[in-house]
Amino acid sequence: MIKTAVNPQVTKLLKTISKKMVELNHPPLDVLTPEQSRDYYKIARGYFIPIPVNNVTIINTVITSKSGHDIPIRIYTPKGSGPFPVLVYFHGGGWVFGDLESCDNVCRYFSSEAGIVVVSVGYRLSPEHKYPAALHDAIEAVEWTFQHVRTLNGISARIAIGGESSGGNLAAAAAIHFKDDVYCKLSHQFLITPVMDYSFDTLSYKANYKFNLTNEKMQWFWSHYLNHPSEGLDIYASPLKLTSMKHLPHTLLVIAEFDPLREEGLTFGERMKEDDVQVELLYYDDLVHSFINMIGTVERAKQAIEEMTAKLCEMIHKE
Repeated sequence: MIKTAVNPQVTKLLKTISKKMVELNHPPLDVLTPEQSRDYYKIARGYFIPIPVNNVTIINTVITSKSGHDIPIRIYTPKGSGPFPVLVYFHGGGWVFGDLESCDNVCRYFSSEAGIVVVSVGYRLSPEHKYPAALHDAIEAVEWTFQHVRTLNGISARIAIGGESSGGNLAAAAAIHFKDDVYCKLSHQFLITPVMDYSFDTLSYKANYKFNLTNEKMQWFWSHYLNHPSEGLDIYASPLKLTSMKHLPHTLLVIAEFDPLREEGLTFGERMKEDDVQVELLYYDDLVHSFINMIGTVERAKQAIEEMTAKLCEMIHKE
């Protein structure tokens, strides 16, 4: 499975971004504030060129939560008469940054090319809203989707959940929450390079990769997400700590070789298979964490999202 080199277009892109961060005097992690991180993240995102996707209808609205705060959502509907399968999607960003805009291009793409309604969720961020605030928003977004599936022109028996990185963590945690729920029965989960465990001693962490997501960055994210390290033992923070994976939905799992999160994602997939959960694995041996943000710049990343979307389409329309 191991490839010796990162895709050269990825390397070139990351070097360009790194050079820009040096020019801006990006502070070291130990003094970087969440507010600063969001500013630098927006600058870095300027180098992630979107791919054109026009044949979707987009509606911005909010879910009023049980506690009274608004959860922003963006609904993407493909062309056609429907009804369509539905994907409730959570962006990445280490629970600290990211928003509806940061995942807009991939959500457009999933909706258009997989022929599905996508409900993108702007969950609350840390450290202003620490664990489990984001998870509570994720759970409420799923409940809202089931309650409004007809209005969405969706199919209630084909409501899936998904996300990238920390968003994949929220998707997996929410899937655990609903795994024995009769009313909100998720059909699939779509986990892209997900955070699965509060642990830093796997082979992929020991490899100490310096491509995009590093060990130090991941530890920094966790420190802002959790109120206390002991919360990392919770299955809803670390889905890999779940004892039994039985009754989890049919899963599409996407893993990148040069990613500190590689091993925990692979182990989660293996554990699900051992408990008779259907798992489809797509493994990219020359890509890095968050490669889905590079689809307009890196040809290999575009090929990967095409393959991921085709597999998602096959799974969610077939069953």
